Amino acid sequence: MAKKMMVNTPPEIQRNNLSPFILTLKALGIHNILSFDLISVPSVSALCQGLESLYALGAIDDKTNLTKLGNQMAEFPTEPRVSRMLLESIIVGCSSEVLCVASSLQVRTLFYKPRTQAQKINFDSAMVDLMDSSGDHVTFVNLMKINDETPFTEEDCKENFVNYIALKRASEVRAQLSKFLKQYGKIASMDITQSSEERSATIRKCVAAGFFTNAAKLGNDGHYYSIRGKHMINISTTSALYKYGLSSEYIVFGETYDGMKGGIEVRNCSSIEGKWLRDLAPHYWA
Repeated sequence: MAKKMMVNTPPEIQRNNLSPFILTLKALGIHNILSFDLISVPSVSALCQGLESLYALGAIDDKTNLTKLGNQMAEFPTEPRVSRMLLESIIVGCSSEVLCVASSLQVRTLFYKPRTQAQKINFDSAMVDLMDSSGDHVTFVNLMKINDETPFTEEDCKENFVNYIALKRASEVRAQLSKFLKQYGKIASMDITQSSEERSATIRKCVAAGFFTNAAKLGNDGHYYSIRGKHMINISTTSALYKYGLSSEYIVFGETYDGMKGGIEVRNCSSIEGKWLRDLAPHYWA
């Protein structure tokens, strides 16, 4: 077994999603990525996947040149999917809410997982005003908006299973991202006359605008499968969608990781409508 293991861990550039790296180089005027002097050269397949992701997001054209949108996305200190989501929020008028989502994705988990049976009961009670049945992204918005109105103390966070340090950091990150986003339009909250369902749908459409490549569909066996690649995935037990969500044919997710019991698990999940995928990225799903 030991002989089959790699002597050294591959450099990070050879393991990670390369779209942020490629976008940065493109913004610096380096068109031919392979000509750039790298200590560890990533695989051709990894580069192709990074370019495909940027093309799908509209950051580069079919000649791999940066688009106007790509130049805007490169200005943000986030990965391209997050910056694409933020720019979409300016267009549809929910930038204040989506800034909450974006900042939440930059920190460690905002909620502590209950461990004992008593904690699980208390957790369910605490989540009544926070959790959204659509999943994690609107739940993040709910938490941060409530905190804006009445800031949580450390004791409040403890009682509500909220990570105080992560929440504080998310608020700081939101303020920083807001400065970048202001360059492209007014930071606005959604119309208070909208129903909670309309508000939730608008936020999740923005999320899907950035994360449509991370979409999965419910199979006949009750499991979700990624639309591209048909890989079976499991929603993390820490996700609001796992316990509090309503059944949905389609979902989007933020990231994948190896599950404790094997298989692929996903976190930062929300339900979406299948038609949103074709509306937002017809070129990708054609």
